[in-house]
Amino acid sequence: MPEKPIPEQDPITGKSYAIHYLIATVILIATLFWALYDEAWGQRPWKAFQDHWKDRYAAFLNTAKSTSAKSEQSVEKDPQYAALKQDYDKAYQDSKAQAEEARKKLDDASARLLAVQSVFTDRRAYVNALTYELETSTSGSSKASKQKDIDSYKAEQATVEFPDGTKQKFTFPQLEEKYNEIRDERTKLSLELGDVLKPVTAAKAKMDEYISDHMVDLTPQQIQGLRKRATE
Repeated sequence: MPEKPIPEQDPITGKSYAIHYLIATVILIATLFWALYDEAWGQRPWKAFQDHWKDRYAAFLNTAKSTSAKSEQSVEKDPQYAALKQDYDKAYQDSKAQAEEARKKLDDASARLLAVQSVFTDRRAYVNALTYELETSTSGSSKASKQKDIDSYKAEQATVEFPDGTKQKFTFPQLEEKYNEIRDERTKLSLELGDVLKPVTAAKAKMDEYISDHMVDLTPQQIQGLRKRATE
């Protein structure tokens, strides 16, 4: 079949559409900016009022905080509050040494747990991947091969470097056991620290309650919380 001759006035090869593309591009860009304006401002005319309100409310809270601080200082001069403060100071001093020792042990356990966890997490992920392949295998020979790979990998030793610089090697079961052991130890130490701090926490709660009950206005801490929420 003979090829059809190209017409002299071919609209594709004989005419430029650059101006059309330019107009379309300008319209698209203008539409984009209009959409951004409409989304950020056009549909939210109250944003200016909100910003104005936040500034005025923050200024009000700053003034209220200053007044509240003076009121709090007045309450703290009461003999009953002074007695509560004395009880708190005594509880704090009595538990200080024991609390510091408990925190030291807790920090040490957390550091050791992190050292074991960094190795254990990767190896557990690989074991889980092999286990998934084992469970999804269809042939008996494939399952046997995957099980062999899992057993072999679990028997390999991995090195854990502890915060004190010592290094120990663990198979996967040993590593899992060590991880659970230190995790349980950290939980126990955390509970022990809580028990040590109970008298201090209780004494502090009584102080805060006394101030709240005898304050005419909000406490400075409460006002600071309102200011933070209002300006976020």
